[in-house]
Amino acid sequence: MAQDQSLVVVVPFFNEEENIDNFFNRLVDGLGHRLKGIVAVDDGSTDQTVALVQKHINALSVPIRLVRLSRNFGHQSALLAGCEQGCRLAEEVGADWIGTIDGDLQDRPEDFVSLLDVSDDQDVVYAVRAERHDGWVMRVFAPKFYRLLSRTSHFPIPQNAGTFSVIRTPVARQIVECADADPYFPGLRAWVGYRQKGLLLDRQARGGGTSKVAIHGLIRLSLRALILYSDLPSRVVVGAAGVLFALLAVLAAVVLALRLAGVILPTGVTSILLLEVFSLGLCAAFFSILTLMLGRIKTNSSRQKHWVVMSVEQADAGARNP
Repeated sequence: MAQDQSLVVVVPFFNEEENIDNFFNRLVDGLGHRLKGIVAVDDGSTDQTVALVQKHINALSVPIRLVRLSRNFGHQSALLAGCEQGCRLAEEVGADWIGTIDGDLQDRPEDFVSLLDVSDDQDVVYAVRAERHDGWVMRVFAPKFYRLLSRTSHFPIPQNAGTFSVIRTPVARQIVECADADPYFPGLRAWVGYRQKGLLLDRQARGGGTSKVAIHGLIRLSLRALILYSDLPSRVVVGAAGVLFALLAVLAAVVLALRLAGVILPTGVTSILLLEVFSLGLCAAFFSILTLMLGRIKTNSSRQKHWVVMSVEQADAGARNP
């Protein structure tokens, strides 16, 4: 039964000192006996995030494993590093599921119960954002990005589905093993398949502090997702080439007709220069897309791991408060 399902929660933190205490308290109170462990990943924080997590390691009744990365590797890599450790901890404590969530409290930790309650015949249950309380940039552009990615991907990728989810431990292990060097977690989670279900949930405003992901970071993440899981870049190249060919064919037909009719054409170079500039701009766009795609090949052919774990901390079972 769903009420007997237990999980290990994976949460990446990057300079979230204002949300640490509230996050842990809400998570423990909301999940109760279903919570078997927590894997907190420090993604190179420079504030008091690590010290606050360490304070909770011995204070809570559930095991907390603090994974410290050697530097900031980015949210997606930190999340996968946490999933790797989460699968190990789940085996140790006998948990059925891995829960993934961000530490900014935009997703309510208490809603893990709602995800687990509909998980009986599923392998993955993810939250679908019913309403957003982010800034205007995310409210305006995020739904458009998800729609574009969903319509152009090679396989179904749910719209408005982010990190927040519960995943059966064997499936989470496969997600980690299949990850590339610059991952996009929601796309990777959809790619592995299995039985998946979305649950409509509201997304809250941040619990405290400000977002650590700037506009350029969101743009980079969007481009990464589109290049990884969408055929939009190739569609753009083929479509633009087709339009250019059609325009040139029409222009050639017009010139030929005027020549045959004996019409004297202007001898200026303006039209020629415009065509050359347009062609060069189109070639530059093509080469930019090819450069990005070749960069992905180079990155994924490297033997470097996607993250480097500097240390792993966890209290002894007897050291925790009962």
